[in-house]
Amino acid sequence: MAFNLVLSIQIVMFIIFSSTNGQIPSEEIPPEIKFVLDPELGEWKSPEELEKICPYYLSGFDEENRPIWVIEMGVWPTRDILAKGPEWESIYGKYADQFLKRVFDSVMLRSTPANPVREFNVIIDVDNYNIKYLGSAKAVSHTTEKFKLLTIASKFSHASFIVNMNYFGEVVLNLMRPILGKALEKVEIYGTNSNAWIPKMLKILPQNQLSAKYGGNKDFKPIKMYG
Repeated sequence: MAFNLVLSIQIVMFIIFSSTNGQIPSEEIPPEIKFVLDPELGEWKSPEELEKICPYYLSGFDEENRPIWVIEMGVWPTRDILAKGPEWESIYGKYADQFLKRVFDSVMLRSTPANPVREFNVIIDVDNYNIKYLGSAKAVSHTTEKFKLLTIASKFSHASFIVNMNYFGEVVLNLMRPILGKALEKVEIYGTNSNAWIPKMLKILPQNQLSAKYGGNKDFKPIKMYG
């Protein structure tokens, strides 16, 4: 009985510690993204309206149990959301921050003391990205700010991809490059020809952990959908 009680306490303490800090040491996390350590951000409930139009999901895990995340950023209507006013601007920013926190927290999902997980994989899909999603100065500023956080976080990624980059996306990305700096160097960027990048992606990520759009199985189902 005493042993079971001690074991239960140890498990609870492990879960509490893990959900807060994960296997990535908090002192290694850059100041710009320290918010990923805030437990309240993980508990925040975003508006259903926002979840419907800004999808992302936990796709699966690679062979080393590193989580694989997909964010379908190309369809996020940034301009229209920000046009709703300051309140929605704050909510939208928090929604993006919560995504990043969930990415960091997910390293613990299959981590063990014997085989700790300290990295993650991210696929940023900008398919269908066009000016109607970014057609305002505020939208450009907001997108640049959040994209910078993603590139800073890529320090802890095993693999980071931007796929389906069209001409408009390239123009926007080139405008961001001076701000993003060297952080962008770890991100692999590919165009709209999936035949060119799917084979490269499948050398790194397991086919059965991806949707058919990324070279995976037709009957694929993500671990968890957000939005």
